[in-house]
Amino acid sequence: MSYAIVAQYKIPRSQVDVEALAQAMFRYLRLAAEDSEILSRDPTARDALIAELYANPEVKPTFMPSDVIGDNLPLAKYDEYLEQVDAAIERYTPPRSLRDRVLRYHLVAAASNVFRQYKIFYALNDHWDLEYKVSNRYQKLFKDWMHTEFPLISGRPAPQAVQERTPRTPRIQRTPLSPPSTQHHGREKAISDDEIAEYLNNPHTLLQKEFQHSPPPHFEQDYKGLWSLESYTTRMREGQVDHEFVVALEALNGAAVPMERDEVELLLKYSSLM
Repeated sequence: MSYAIVAQYKIPRSQVDVEALAQAMFRYLRLAAEDSEILSRDPTARDALIAELYANPEVKPTFMPSDVIGDNLPLAKYDEYLEQVDAAIERYTPPRSLRDRVLRYHLVAAASNVFRQYKIFYALNDHWDLEYKVSNRYQKLFKDWMHTEFPLISGRPAPQAVQERTPRTPRIQRTPLSPPSTQHHGREKAISDDEIAEYLNNPHTLLQKEFQHSPPPHFEQDYKGLWSLESYTTRMREGQVDHEFVVALEALNGAAVPMERDEVELLLKYSSLM
């Protein structure tokens, strides 16, 4: 998307409400994590309901904004879409059945990508410091929730407690509507600097791969364990292509969190391909 097209979605600095944007994004992340966890308990029923949902020709099995609503539309169209989808999400909250959870998860995943792209990435394209604050805030909200409320849903200890109890937790529980991973058998393969650069320059090559993050003792251990790329979003910043990655982490009980390029680079630096 060209810089001229992105410009139509920018908003003045005075109109940026960091807390409101962060809370909205956090809500999407929280609902997706909750539904993913509950649905993972009955994969047979979950997969049947997903197949039923996608058998409807009016439902697209994708969460990309260009697919769910379209590109280069007036901002009012994206606002209208988000308003309608948020209302639908409310109708399925709290979910009364697994079918409700599948529907809500689909709605949340699609809405969160539209919101992230048009209400954060493009809207704050001229205000990098505010975008950074929004990103930091919703990631902190989500991480705090994962350590406090999520264990009550999952019945498992908070992520930090899991790391302390066992050096290797079960494999990542993927979100139910994402494609299955490609299995890599045999010995783990270390990643070279050239391969890291190739991955970062071509994020799609990270999809359907699984990595083991093993940082040295003096580095942060919060994300130690298996991880995989769930999705990525591209955008233009002053003529440069920028990416945001959504990464599923074993250390967070399989929850997917957004990351910047440098964060993924650090993951890769101390990771092995499974």
